[in-house]
Amino acid sequence: MRVLVLFLSCVVLLALVLTLVGADSPQRRPLDLPSGGGADGPTDDEDIPESIQFYGRIYEGDAFMFVVDFSGSMGRADGDKWNDLLHELVKAIDELSSEAELGLLAFSDRIEIWNPEMIAAGLNACTSAKEFLGQLVPGGTTCISTGVVAGLKILRTSTLDIDSRRLILIGDGAHYCQGQSDSEPVEQDIHHGNWDRHHIYTVFIGSWQKGIELFTHIARQNRGQFRIVQ
Repeated sequence: MRVLVLFLSCVVLLALVLTLVGADSPQRRPLDLPSGGGADGPTDDEDIPESIQFYGRIYEGDAFMFVVDFSGSMGRADGDKWNDLLHELVKAIDELSSEAELGLLAFSDRIEIWNPEMIAAGLNACTSAKEFLGQLVPGGTTCISTGVVAGLKILRTSTLDIDSRRLILIGDGAHYCQGQSDSEPVEQDIHHGNWDRHHIYTVFIGSWQKGIELFTHIARQNRGQFRIVQ
């Protein structure tokens, strides 16, 4: 009988202790997560920029305007330079999703425009862009600023934020247009034509120092980056 009384007394004492401890302890959610879960960063796909690989470098953005030199020098050396460029362009276009916007033109001493406005890079648009590239035949001189300013005009039709737009200039030479070869007016024309400060990236194909310097300056003056392809 004494054992039973002692046992019951211990049970009552233990219950009292547990009650007092529970009253003093704050109620906590599982794992003590803050309200609303634990994700701090954006999760929407639209917050993640598009990315393309072009001549081995990754370019991020949501609207891509390619401005392509198709002057006579691009078609020399058995056409390898031009064919390599077409291959890189097709690969980059194929990497775009239908959420991205695409623009494309080619320049020499004339301009060939694929579409006067930026358009969504859906299957039909990408197929049309690749067909346009396949019809180009290099020839003529190199009017760089004319091509870039025309490309900026098209890029402005984009519906996407200006900081997500990219103009990519690709060429293999310095400016030579209507008998003029001075680079300074080219830089000034592009700088003035880019009054709204779009990002201009440049890709130079080859090793001609004058062209390298011009493409370097264009990128540096217009919020872009320069790349050389040997």
